[in-house]
Amino acid sequence: MEMDLKSIQKVQYRILCETDRICRKHDIPYFLGQGTLLGAVKYKGFIPWDDDIDVLIPHDALKRLMKVFPEEADPEYFLTNYRVEKHMPLSWSKIRAVNTLSRPKRYKDIPINWGICIDLFPVYPICNLSLIRRAEEFLFRSANKIIMAEFTEYEEEHGRFERFLEKIPLWLRHRILSGVEHLLALHGNKSKYVLLPCKGIKVIRRSMIFGEPAKLLFEDREFPVPSDYDGYLTLNFGDYMAPLPADRQKGHDFKMGEIEWRL
Repeated sequence: MEMDLKSIQKVQYRILCETDRICRKHDIPYFLGQGTLLGAVKYKGFIPWDDDIDVLIPHDALKRLMKVFPEEADPEYFLTNYRVEKHMPLSWSKIRAVNTLSRPKRYKDIPINWGICIDLFPVYPICNLSLIRRAEEFLFRSANKIIMAEFTEYEEEHGRFERFLEKIPLWLRHRILSGVEHLLALHGNKSKYVLLPCKGIKVIRRSMIFGEPAKLLFEDREFPVPSDYDGYLTLNFGDYMAPLPADRQKGHDFKMGEIEWRL
């Protein structure tokens, strides 16, 4: 169908509100991130041309959410990741509206639920020591690339190395990512740094997210945001309040080719 961006945003916002309800009930921390946070600051809601919602959630909190979500959530919604769907080619989680569709045509044969969704990016603790921190970041980047190899069968632009990764069995891809996640989780909440698998994978100071609690208006209600949201947005977008050129005013999915939509 012809994409109606406003209607898609409404579905995504309903998913966010349901997620917020469950997280508040069970005292599960989370924060608006990336373009969603930028929209809250600049527009008090969606960036007019944005086509997704991004949420940051501590890795251990995500585990708690995965346990309660199936019982608490409206059956219309489905929390998924590579542990739930073996062909999920991403290192982060998604919450989908199950009776909808948002699928790049090139990936139509990947057998996962392709409902309209919001992204849940886990926030991992990472070592305070610089050399070890860099090694752990490298391990995560490698595991992330391996799990995303599921995409390469359907893409022509990748080279021999990506094709090699594609041959790694699914169970081994999952084992590698799970092992790296377990390694990072050993640092607990005492680590001064955290790793984020969004916006190209970044390592930042924990205090940028987990300082004094903060909330901002997004659409018709307030949601939790990183404590230093100005520093976080500057790190990710530079001068984030500057007007964006018209040719860059487009959502992420337009970069993925044609999308099949169903509301």
